[in-house]
Amino acid sequence: MSPPNHPTGALDRRPAQPALPEDSTLELALAAHGIPTPQIRKLVRLAAAQPGDDRAAVLAHALAQLYLFNPLGVAAGRFFFVGAPGVGKTLAIAKLAAQAKSQGCAVRLVTCDGARRAGIEQLRHFATTLGIAIEIATDTAALDALETRTGAMTLIDSAGINPYSPSERGALEALATAARAEPVLVLAAGGDPADTVESAHVFRDLGCQRFVVTRLDIVQRFGSVMAVPEALGIAFAEGLSATALGQGVEAFSAERLAARLLRTR
Repeated sequence: MSPPNHPTGALDRRPAQPALPEDSTLELALAAHGIPTPQIRKLVRLAAAQPGDDRAAVLAHALAQLYLFNPLGVAAGRFFFVGAPGVGKTLAIAKLAAQAKSQGCAVRLVTCDGARRAGIEQLRHFATTLGIAIEIATDTAALDALETRTGAMTLIDSAGINPYSPSERGALEALATAARAEPVLVLAAGGDPADTVESAHVFRDLGCQRFVVTRLDIVQRFGSVMAVPEALGIAFAEGLSATALGQGVEAFSAERLAARLLRTR
């Protein structure tokens, strides 16, 4: 006996699976970084409103609409680097100094980290490699007395502080004021987004309007990096790797950030 003549697929009573919406692949890519869900939805909605099927391009457009990108570059001026212990401030300063010097900008290195002799010696080592002398100014009077050097990029290293210690915050704020410099937050990539935002909030309140990210080459998820500008409104500056002194500095842009989030390079 021959089988009934069923229409194609009639024997399979499982419901058809809906096709995956085009923006779901973008949502999944962002979720893999541990980016908070409300932030992902906002980015996906903005990206979906853009014409074209180039995911990196539409994501870059969404990022440019939501966030500020303001690299330090090799601009003359004073920059006072702050952050928690161990985030890589000294190496970040050395890398930025190497980049500035390679582009013909006069560079000045100053440390006010009087608590850690090892920190001073580390910066001195980098300075020697770059052929730059370092200046040590470990209190407010010494920082206030620093002469202004027109045309130089002055990079000032500070001791890492516990952002939840009122006394350490107060001491750092006094140094930053005496330095007459723009405070720049240094954050290490990786970690919990909520913890990172809480810590960064303290430094934003000290006057930081942009931030440098370290260790980009040794983490796979950028959720904590993305959570900071979303919550605090401060600008992306440079991203740095943990590689050799003269390598691994990139100015953040919407296009570069999109490529990293989609892991296309």
